[in-house]
Amino acid sequence: MASIRLSVSEEVDALAELRRALDADTAFMLAEPGERGHELPDASYRFVAEEGGQLVGVIDVRALPWRRARGRGAIVLGVRASHHARGIGRGLLDAAIAEARRRGMWRLELSTMSHNHVALRLYAACGFEVEGVRRSSLCVEGELVDEYYMGMVLQRADRVQ
Repeated sequence: MASIRLSVSEEVDALAELRRALDADTAFMLAEPGERGHELPDASYRFVAEEGGQLVGVIDVRALPWRRARGRGAIVLGVRASHHARGIGRGLLDAAIAEARRRGMWRLELSTMSHNHVALRLYAACGFEVEGVRRSSLCVEGELVDEYYMGMVLQRADRVQ
């Protein structure tokens, strides 16, 4: 029977070899055979909102380097509280979605705290749908908070480049 233990830093080469073997053994790993160590260039991007020479909002779209997930982007959005309810969040989301489509991405996803009703309305208005709930996934000011996992499919699988 195999023993289970914490990995140690000296195993970096053995782990790389194991991951390459796993990629070749099964189609259920994220990386395809031969991809490890040869990741595609970073396809992530960012838009910012500026007002009066000051950055007031940002949206990051992070894409994974693997072919199987390269068309999927994880969104992180933030707007200064002093600039809420001025269309900045919507503008950033619209720009990020348009850029994702331009790049041929097939999916965008994000998460938000379940009690953030303003964000939920914004995301729904832009086409995101709640796909799941992460129960007690964050601890905010000593309270456990649920997160909604939301996604938007940009194009059908038969149209993916």
